[in-house]
Amino acid sequence: MSQPVLSIAVAAHREFTLPTDLKAAVAHFRDFRGTLQDLPELRLTELYSNDRYRILYSATVAGVYRVDLYSDIQARFNEVDHVLLVSPLRGHTPAASRASWSSLTGQGEYSSRLALRSADAQTQARYDVAITASIPKPLALRLLPDAIARSAVERVVQRRVQEITDRFIERSRVRLRH
Repeated sequence: MSQPVLSIAVAAHREFTLPTDLKAAVAHFRDFRGTLQDLPELRLTELYSNDRYRILYSATVAGVYRVDLYSDIQARFNEVDHVLLVSPLRGHTPAASRASWSSLTGQGEYSSRLALRSADAQTQARYDVAITASIPKPLALRLLPDAIARSAVERVVQRRVQEITDRFIERSRVRLRH
């Protein structure tokens, strides 16, 4: 018997200033693997080629429920427009989906766009991130109607994406100050 599935979609948008000139900001964000240092919630699990990866978002919710969400991505830095673009990568076998009383594992699609522009001695940044996934319905939510369960899961994931985005910005600022 197949597991019930919830489709979720979350996003975040931020505009912020980095404490360095455009040249230093570009050098910092040009290498996606280096950028992952500012996103410790994301871990590189597989390198398909120079700019193609499988990443894992892993978190423990309320101290007891573990969520592992894999995404296959392609990361490219556009040198002309100063944009780091991360887009879903197709063609790889997705991670197996499963849900238990204490964990959930699934495959999602991660995309983000970080646009940089000069602001004299600083850099203006615009960051957009979106995550979509079809995940197994957590066992603890099986008695709830799908719409209510999806809403509950989306709220938790949306809050986490907002928190991760804020920490990414702060970590980037700190690393660029030095």
